Amino acid sequence: MEPNNGGAGILGAGPAAGRSRLNSAAPAFDPRVNRAPEEDRCCFLTFSNGYPIVEPRVTDFFNEIFGPNCVERVYIHRPVGQPSLFGKVVFRSLLTPTLVLEGQDVKKYMVDGYPMWCKKYDKEKAQQGRQL
Repeated sequence: MEPNNGGAGILGAGPAAGRSRLNSAAPAFDPRVNRAPEEDRCCFLTFSNGYPIVEPRVTDFFNEIFGPNCVERVYIHRPVGQPSLFGKVVFRSLLTPTLVLEGQDVKKYMVDGYPMWCKKYDKEKAQQGRQL
């Protein structure tokens, strides 16, 4: 049996191993810095009228189900003199909103006996709402 001197082999050794197509001057990838935009890592949350859920409880809920530290931050809209009806959760990973929605457009969760609906965050709708 003759040795395979021309092939790359299992570990990438061979004639082509030293000729990488990667840019050697490119900065190193750091997932803490180089990540997907916030709007791609979010879910929009809605609550039943009179049954808002506070930020720490939303954070704890998702961290318990989808893994510790999966939530980057939670925003809950707090109008003066009225209950909170909606919010936004920002996840650390781009994949988490997909896991949360389980292939559905809207996914209902019960948090401490109160309903919370999740859907994919729509940046364009959010901007339209700010213009009103």
